[in-house]
Amino acid sequence: MSQDLTSYIQSFSYLGIFLWFAVGEQLTPIPEEISLITLGYLTKYTGPNPFIAGVVSLAGLLATDNFLFYISMKGNKYSDKILEKINSHLLDKIKKNLKHNAVKTLVIMALLPKVRFISPIISGITGISWRVFLLVNSIAAAFYVTLYMFIGIFFHNSFNKLFHQLARVQHLVFIVFMVALAAFMVLMIRRSVNK
Repeated sequence: MSQDLTSYIQSFSYLGIFLWFAVGEQLTPIPEEISLITLGYLTKYTGPNPFIAGVVSLAGLLATDNFLFYISMKGNKYSDKILEKINSHLLDKIKKNLKHNAVKTLVIMALLPKVRFISPIISGITGISWRVFLLVNSIAAAFYVTLYMFIGIFFHNSFNKLFHQLARVQHLVFIVFMVALAAFMVLMIRRSVNK
């Protein structure tokens, strides 16, 4: 089973990673953070280069962000539907903050889960320059991708250490379990004999 999973994951190319973060991620309810943590974990498990995988996932996210920025800037029914679902007070506050301090607001929006998805849409409708959006969003997203991939790599390394330590006590656990099972069986036999 583990070998089958490893083979499957290794066949998932860098193009597959790009497509996941550019398209698939937008169509599934799986949060980006979970996908990035999983990608970090898998790069240590299956061997793809973590740096290249991170750059490719970043490219996928930025492609989607720039597409959403563009369609919202031009006015689009899809972006309008998304904005209708947002609390109007929150939306007004974000628009106001974008006009007063675009860079700070873009960084904060790019780093907050769930808000990151609507960041390009709100930025597009408020008239933020595409160059400002691209620069700030790219830097913030690079930090975001790096952070979550490192968390996945950390989990992998921590799990490896834990399982390595458990392997050391595996025989001891087995012996303790066998002694406990033997004691339980002796007690059960004595009870049945004494009845």
